[in-house]
Amino acid sequence: MKKIKIEWNMPMKGSLMDIESTHYDATKGELITAGFLSKNGFTILQRVKSSKADFKAYTVNEMEAFERPFYAFKKDCEEGFCGRTIDCDLQVGQEANYVALRDEELLDHYNLLCDPLFNEEIPEYWKMWKATKNPILLSKIVRHNYCCLAKEYYLKLKRVDRIESSQIRRFISSAAIEKKYIWPPLGIAFV
Repeated sequence: MKKIKIEWNMPMKGSLMDIESTHYDATKGELITAGFLSKNGFTILQRVKSSKADFKAYTVNEMEAFERPFYAFKKDCEEGFCGRTIDCDLQVGQEANYVALRDEELLDHYNLLCDPLFNEEIPEYWKMWKATKNPILLSKIVRHNYCCLAKEYYLKLKRVDRIESSQIRRFISSAAIEKKYIWPPLGIAFV
């Protein structure tokens, strides 16, 4: 298990959680990444050598360190994989991420993050990593998780805190975050 920390002082109550898995249904997939965003910044747990059960137990234990309430987009996914209650769902009905961002005038915020993957690509990157052990594949999964947490933060600010889109501070591009914060814990050296 690798723990990636990106310290940021956030004016935030509660915590955001976002997971990456091999299938959206917890009965069919396995948890591979668990990310949290709180007043202290980002904490992303990346499964490497842990068993499914050990990584889930570690993730659930880590959840205890974060302030409630917990927020997530499509919270039933996080609840299914972790077996813990997420207090607030940032998703309205069955809307897609894109629709939520578009409707809240946050697409430009999200696009600046340079998300390297679509959700549907995560299982394939995980399979490729398991076959090759190339850490750059894990790096893309972690980078995607950073983008998802940022997206959920934007949605929380707009939908829960009622802050106008134009007043929401944008996060740094995930490309810059990847080299500085994600590569070192994964053992990737600068070229």
